Amino acid sequence: MSFKAYLTSKVFLKNLLLAIGITVVVLLITMWGIRLYTNHGESFAVPDFSGMELEQAEQLAAGRNLNYQVVDSLYVANVNPGAVIDQVPVSGFLVKEGRTVFLTICAKNPEQVAMPKLTDISFRQAVNIMQGAGLNVGEVTYVFSEYPNLVLSQQLEGKDIATGALVGKGSAIDLVIGKSGSGEKTVVPNLVGVTLEQAKSELGTLFLQVGAVIYDGTVATGQDSLQAKIWQQRPEAATTGEIDLGTSIDLWLTLDDTKFTPETEDTEEPENELF
Repeated sequence: MSFKAYLTSKVFLKNLLLAIGITVVVLLITMWGIRLYTNHGESFAVPDFSGMELEQAEQLAAGRNLNYQVVDSLYVANVNPGAVIDQVPVSGFLVKEGRTVFLTICAKNPEQVAMPKLTDISFRQAVNIMQGAGLNVGEVTYVFSEYPNLVLSQQLEGKDIATGALVGKGSAIDLVIGKSGSGEKTVVPNLVGVTLEQAKSELGTLFLQVGAVIYDGTVATGQDSLQAKIWQQRPEAATTGEIDLGTSIDLWLTLDDTKFTPETEDTEEPENELF
């Protein structure tokens, strides 16, 4: 039998159909196996673990057939130690059963940093050094001194803190700054629209102090106070010339954007609701 005749014979057609059938069956079995192994089509959204204690996170992960692993800890103020503050994958990300979710929790204590030397340098230099060390400016007090504009003392919680001592990262360091008795003056900055922390920094560079800090009814929590912005100050920048160094500026803060309109600023009196 010639090759051409074989290609048209029943034997060849039978073997060809058999080979095709076997191939199809193998492909179907392979696809079924892959689907079974990977749970194809059974993806679901990762739940939100943020704010949960580890015990709660473990229960939630087990209920969704997920694994979890704590990979880092980071201190965050006003967050319960051990609470979840970050996760990978993020909530809502589609995963399959058995996926590991990596968690970052809040550390019990802040990272410790060495207290830098801030004395005998200018306030501006001290602020730059503190920012580089991860520290914040606390209360700034001005006293008469033969060394005006220099940092005379660095304090933590009302006590002098020695250079090199370990302090929590993010701690507020109080500074005592020298001022002359020669009647030096400075301008009143416009602080409307900035946060309290920004105002402290701006006033410090001009050797002025924060006076009364007054929040209106929109500020209910500590987090609100961090986000609130100044809508009124006294003395005002627009109506006041130069003032003595060390003068206190009273500040009113709000979360209400409507208080920043010109009409409101001209007509509305500040609320005397202390936070």
